[in-house]
Amino acid sequence: MRLWRAASALLDVRLEPDRPLAEDAQRNVYIPPRGKLERTLRVGAVYNDEAIQIRYEFATEAPSWYHQYWVYEVEGRGSGGEWVRYGSGGPEPDEHGLYEDRISMLLDDGDVGLDRYGGFMTAHEGMRGLTGAAGADEVRAHPHLGETLGRSDVRKYIPQSREDGDGAADWAAVRDEAELEAMRERGEFLDLWQWRAHRSHPLGYADNGYVLEYRHSSAGRGMFTDNWDDEAEQPRWMYDPDEAGFRALDRERLFAGDYDQDDLYYLSEGHATDFDPDHPWEDGDVLPQRFLQEPDGSRGAIRADGGYEDGAWRVRLTRSLEAPDPTDSHALEPGEVYDVAFAVHEGVGQRWHRVSMPHTLALAGEAGDAPEADIVATYTEGDLDEAEVAWADIGLIYPGQMTWDWLIDRGRGGHPGAGHVLGGEDAIGDEHRLPQLQDYLLYEERRRIERSE
Repeated sequence: MRLWRAASALLDVRLEPDRPLAEDAQRNVYIPPRGKLERTLRVGAVYNDEAIQIRYEFATEAPSWYHQYWVYEVEGRGSGGEWVRYGSGGPEPDEHGLYEDRISMLLDDGDVGLDRYGGFMTAHEGMRGLTGAAGADEVRAHPHLGETLGRSDVRKYIPQSREDGDGAADWAAVRDEAELEAMRERGEFLDLWQWRAHRSHPLGYADNGYVLEYRHSSAGRGMFTDNWDDEAEQPRWMYDPDEAGFRALDRERLFAGDYDQDDLYYLSEGHATDFDPDHPWEDGDVLPQRFLQEPDGSRGAIRADGGYEDGAWRVRLTRSLEAPDPTDSHALEPGEVYDVAFAVHEGVGQRWHRVSMPHTLALAGEAGDAPEADIVATYTEGDLDEAEVAWADIGLIYPGQMTWDWLIDRGRGGHPGAGHVLGGEDAIGDEHRLPQLQDYLLYEERRRIERSE
C-alpha cells in the first residue's frame, strides 16, 4: 500500500489531460496522457455445435482503418519523384492517423499460466519497444531468432521457451528446436487472435497466431504481404483503373481521413494490377503499403465481420470449436473454462496499447448450465450472428514497461510481490486493482526512464 501511495503521489501532478506524461521517441518512451490511460472493452460470446463467436465493442472517437502507405513525392526529390512510406506504429500515435486499430485475445487452455500472470508474462527485457530493446544486429546474429527465423527484433514469448524459464527467461536463451517442437505438440503455447482493422478485416478475417519462443503466425498463407519491390525500389501493385476507377489514392484526402469504410482505402486482389512505372505519377499519389490477399490454412481460420458504427468498433470473430491446427491453436469444448487476456491498439503498434488483467471464458452447456467465468459463451442451435450474448466489461490499462524479469526480481528496486509470482500464486487479480496498478506501472516506467539516463 505504501508503494502505491508513493506512486500515486509522484504521478498525481497537475498535468493537462491530453498531454503525454512522458515522451522520448529515441528511447522508446511515450506515456500517454492521463485522460487516455484507462479504457473499457466489451466482450460477449456465443457458440453452436460447430463454431464459437467472440464479439467486441470498443468505443473510440478516432477510429483508424488505415495502415501505412506509399506517398509519391516530387518536391525536394531531385530530378524525379520518390515513393516515401508514411505511417508509424509508435511510440507516439501517428501524426496522420495512418496506423490501424487492433483488438487481440490471448487464449490459454491451462498449460502455460496466463491465469496467474496475464499478458505480462509475454513481455521481457530486450523486446522491441522497450527502452532496453535488443539491437537488430545482435538479434540477426542469434542462431535461432536471426538465422532460423530471419528476425531482427525480439517479440512476445513465454518464459517456458527459454532455458532459464524458471528465472529471468533471457531473450537469447532459446530452447533448441526439438524442445520447441515438443512444446507445440503438447499445446504449450498461447493462442493469439488478432483482429486488424486494415490488414485483415476488409477481407473478412482476423489473424490467427500463437506465442511460444516468438510471436508467430499460424500455418498457412497470410492475409497481407508488403507492396514493395526491393530490386526495382517501387511498389509491386497499384489500383486497377478498370476495376477501381483510379490508379492511386489522394494524399490530402487520406491525411484528412476522408476515405470511409465503403471506400477502397486498401489494396487487394480484386481491384489491383501490376505497378506501371511508366505512368506519369504525380506528387501526392498514394498506394497502400500492404497488399491484401485471401488467406488459407490455420492462419485464415478466424472469420471477421462488423465495423465501426455509432461511435464504436462492433466486431464479430468466428472460428471452429475444433482447433484448425492443434500445434498452433487451442480447441474449445462445452463445459470447459479457458484463460484469456485482451489488448487494444488505438492507432499505435508494439507495446503502446491497452491491456486487460487475466479473465476466464467458459462455454455453457446446451441446458444453459456453465462453470463460473467472467465471460460465458451461451449455446444456440441457430445462426451465431442472430444470437443474443451476455456482455462483460473488461477494464484496460496502459502496461508501461513491466516485464517478466521485473515481476520475478526479489532484489532492491524489483517487484515487491516477486515471491508470490515465483510461488505460482494466483496473485495478479487478487492483489491488484486497475486504478492502483495503473499508477504503479507508470511509477515503475518513470523509474526505468530515470535509471537509463
